[in-house]
Amino acid sequence: MAFKRITGTFLDEITYDIPSSNWGEEEWDREFKIMKEAGIDTVIIIRSGLKDKLIFPSEVIPKYIKTFPVYQNLGELFLKLAEKYGMRLFWGLYDSGYYWYKNEWKKEVEINIAFSDEVWEKFGKSPAFTGWYLPHETGDTAFRIIDINTHLAEHLKKISNLPILTSPCFPMVGDYTKPPYGPRTLDLHIRQWEEIFENYQGLVDFCAFQDGTIMNLLELEDYVRETSKIAKKYGITLWSNVETFDRDMPIKFPPIDWRKLVYKIEVVQPYVEKLITFEFPHFLSPNSIWPSARNLYKRYMEF
Repeated sequence: MAFKRITGTFLDEITYDIPSSNWGEEEWDREFKIMKEAGIDTVIIIRSGLKDKLIFPSEVIPKYIKTFPVYQNLGELFLKLAEKYGMRLFWGLYDSGYYWYKNEWKKEVEINIAFSDEVWEKFGKSPAFTGWYLPHETGDTAFRIIDINTHLAEHLKKISNLPILTSPCFPMVGDYTKPPYGPRTLDLHIRQWEEIFENYQGLVDFCAFQDGTIMNLLELEDYVRETSKIAKKYGITLWSNVETFDRDMPIKFPPIDWRKLVYKIEVVQPYVEKLITFEFPHFLSPNSIWPSARNLYKRYMEF
């Protein structure tokens, strides 16, 4: 079995909790060239809209919420660069950051169905447009995630029949570590994802868990191994989202220690088909605004 390296990356330029790089077309072209040289063949727009921000001038979202002006059409740019450098692109939908958290999941779906129709009409002819990403992330069945993602996946399959990717959490950090929940056991994780994958069968093609969300990194192999069994049972191909930032620091978020990165890459090798990362431009690139990312890139390429 060939050793798997990171061959996909998210693109996050509607930044949620990381700083903007403030790049224009010249910087993005340079970045895609570097990513290609590093072995990246897949880019994933993590979301094309978040709350009041958009990566292209949508006509749909402003009907629901007041949005900031769009000064650069990043959707168009990312597709153009993906075509130029021979990469496939998965397009992430819209996250209201509101409706689905308020149990108004039907409104979240309604907005995204109209939005996905608009995206497909505007950008679907690009040969680089080869899949969709569902941006609503949970670690379990909370927030009606099964309803949201199955309804959206059904619609996306209907309009395009392209593969669909999700990248959920291991429910081991944040509020899940506090009473009354406590850290989730492996058994509970498997029971939750048995239910989710059963509903995703035939709709979601790829699933890449965020490896940095696990509380004890030394248990990562156990969780990925057992998750791979139920993914296979329901015909879902398991990838790994090898995070290149570090959640264990007192600030949000520096590039990860390269030794931790190597460990995460090594232990999942037997269980996943592909490694992707969140995310190359900010945390693994020699062009990053983080100086330590440049050293991480050197160590990774040496490895």
